[in-house]
Amino acid sequence: MSAAQDTAAKILSATAELIAERGYGATTTRAIAEQAGVNEVTIFRRFGSKLGILEALAEAWTPNMAGFAVDAIPEPADTLGTLRALAGIEVRQATQAGPVAMRLVLDARTNPEIAQVMGEGPGDNYAGLVAYLAERQQAGDLRDDIDPRVMAEAFFALTSQTVMSRQVLSGQSAPPYGMDADEAAAQLLEVYLAGIGVKGKSR
Repeated sequence: MSAAQDTAAKILSATAELIAERGYGATTTRAIAEQAGVNEVTIFRRFGSKLGILEALAEAWTPNMAGFAVDAIPEPADTLGTLRALAGIEVRQATQAGPVAMRLVLDARTNPEIAQVMGEGPGDNYAGLVAYLAERQQAGDLRDDIDPRVMAEAFFALTSQTVMSRQVLSGQSAPPYGMDADEAAAQLLEVYLAGIGVKGKSR
């Protein structure tokens, strides 16, 4: 990673942390600069504005969302392997970006800037997975009596939403199930796979 890339990564990380804590409106470029350990001028030169940083964050998140990542899976015809890979991608993404993403979803209701940047991202993520599941239904790999839209909704509920729920409950004395998020998500995925009828299930 070059020095410029390292600086950009620090700014993005600092922005995500501050938005998760304070919300978008209360996060200033000065605070971002202090958190990232850079000069505020560097932020303006690199991203132009706070909105520019948000746009860069959204761009960085997109490839790590299941509905977008599915096109990059080496063997999409391996339905079982693909869904497990996508579940891992969603869990990692939710672990890293969950807190700031939840805050932005709430802030987008009253802030047109955020709503514009978020745009169709979540919807396109969902639609991408629906399309893949429908394709695998046509191939005979999945049950054909369940709507692929319901399958997609259940997938996200059992992967990324599991991680985000745990983050909300992080102040509790012990996490749900008494196991870490990766293992919980893996076991919940097995419930999901059994429900949608993926052929060749094995661990």
